[in-house]
Amino acid sequence: MSLLSHSAQNKRLLGVDLFRGVSAYGVVLIHGLGELPRDEQALMISNFFVAFCVPYFLVASFYFSSHLLLYKKPKNYLSSRIKRILVPYAIWSLIYFLARCLGYLIGNKESLQRLISDPVNIIFFGAAGVHLYFLPMLFCGTVVAILMVKICRRFSLPFLMNFFLVSLSIFYVMNVSGNDFILGEGIAFKQAFFLQFNYSFSQMFRVILVILAWTIKCMPYIIFGIIINSPRIQQLLYSFSLNEQNITRGKLLIIFFTPLGIISIFLCHSDILNLLIPYLSFLYSIGISGLISQNQTMTHIAKKLGYLSYGIYLSHALITAGFLPIMTKLYPQIVSFQLSPLILIISSLVIFFVSLAIAHLFSLHQTTARILLAV
Repeated sequence: MSLLSHSAQNKRLLGVDLFRGVSAYGVVLIHGLGELPRDEQALMISNFFVAFCVPYFLVASFYFSSHLLLYKKPKNYLSSRIKRILVPYAIWSLIYFLARCLGYLIGNKESLQRLISDPVNIIFFGAAGVHLYFLPMLFCGTVVAILMVKICRRFSLPFLMNFFLVSLSIFYVMNVSGNDFILGEGIAFKQAFFLQFNYSFSQMFRVILVILAWTIKCMPYIIFGIIINSPRIQQLLYSFSLNEQNITRGKLLIIFFTPLGIISIFLCHSDILNLLIPYLSFLYSIGISGLISQNQTMTHIAKKLGYLSYGIYLSHALITAGFLPIMTKLYPQIVSFQLSPLILIISSLVIFFVSLAIAHLFSLHQTTARILLAV
């Protein structure tokens, strides 16, 4: 039995939609004012969202992918994912490349020259925009998920749980050892193979190493999605999900766990906690989905944020690129001090809502929405 089948109103899991919106906002906050230094508290908030945003997108994506592959077995699933992931990736890479060309014309020559000197990074690893790597990584994980669902459907739940812990441990070791995928450089296993930015090794070997790193990174999320979709876990989650019959429990859950989430922001120096944040957040978002569905306004907000979240994620860097020069022109002193949490949050909210408006405009045309919003 799947949570997705219990009610049409709750079909999308509104808590997941809401948290996707929060994840999109977190990505904006991380990139919002570029590389301007942040004070200790602002840095803690940024570190929390680094641990939460992209991992939450991956948890949610592989949960729904696992559900489709386990229960619906859609035909031509891989080709549909190519259209939904790789086509938007190609379009947005072109958009950001053209934006870099425009920057070159107005004086930012170094950025474009560094970019075009490494075409493999542009084509395969999303170097045209700092955040675009997510789409090829998601596609890589999708291919792995198709294989893992076929293999893991015959395994017992205890075995899958142990498999999840092993895969999580392998990812942890890769990450703390400095061998994870490195944004900008477009390489992985740098420490293991002593790789440098001026690549003297085979570009094919470079691509294989990055695919391996992405596979290791995605594997725990894939196994977690398969586990959560198992009938026993689905039944357990449904028994704890919040609806009109257990409003009191829902309020207690929110009152108890929301402060813990806020406190975790200030404890994010812990690598172990960073690993657990997306999984715990996903379970929490499933739990409150039924409660959100009881409020029409919250239902509308959650659905809208969930639908536009990838559009916000993909478009926000265009706004960010123009926002910082405007801020420094209006307030030149901003470059001379560390950003406080208040300035960080306000500036990122401005960029978030502008990106939300742009994504909404994209959504008004079906073809544009499919290409630019990855829906």
